[in-house]
Amino acid sequence: MKSSIKWKDIYNDNKHRRYSEITGIKKEDVEIESNPSKLLKEKAFWFGLASLIIIAIILYTFRNNLKIALIVMGFFLFAGVSFFFFNYYKLKCTKDGLYIKFGMQQGLFKYDKIKSIYISRFNDSSYLLSIRTYNIVIRYEDNFKRLKELFFDASFLNKEQVVEFLNNFEIKEAEEDKYVKYEKFKLLKKVGKIALIVAFIVILGLIGYTKLK
Repeated sequence: MKSSIKWKDIYNDNKHRRYSEITGIKKEDVEIESNPSKLLKEKAFWFGLASLIIIAIILYTFRNNLKIALIVMGFFLFAGVSFFFFNYYKLKCTKDGLYIKFGMQQGLFKYDKIKSIYISRFNDSSYLLSIRTYNIVIRYEDNFKRLKELFFDASFLNKEQVVEFLNNFEIKEAEEDKYVKYEKFKLLKKVGKIALIVAFIVILGLIGYTKLK
């Protein structure tokens, strides 16, 4: 059954978690799992139909060169397998810390290292389409006391499980000033990168214009 909960609502209800520090968990064995293969099983007919259409297009396009057709189909197969593989992950609250499994990698983050867990949102209006994606973000402290973040795409998560997972973490009521400053620092970095890209394009344009004169 399709969930009635919207990502927008989960995001808005948990905005405060971005600036609040985790103090512990309420219970063990609460987890979320991103498993695209479940969607593949549920939509097997449509995936199969789309695959046949793509294969037919490739065979028709490269009908005079079967070797290239096989290479192109192999590329699409590799891209498809990689998509499902790299979008699988599991986050689980255990007694000793947060267990993370991502692809072939797995590890345990001690709770004293994890500072915040929240939902982030990314808006993209490229190619005349408005795309909005959400991520589970784990903010942690490395061995040098520096704040780092791990991002996990939320597209294939069960929304009810996400709500239960987020609510399982006990957090401080007040916002932490260091996290507010960290978010401002992230924004400045993003603006700085955009400014550098724009400056690089302008410089290339000026060089090209100078050579044409």
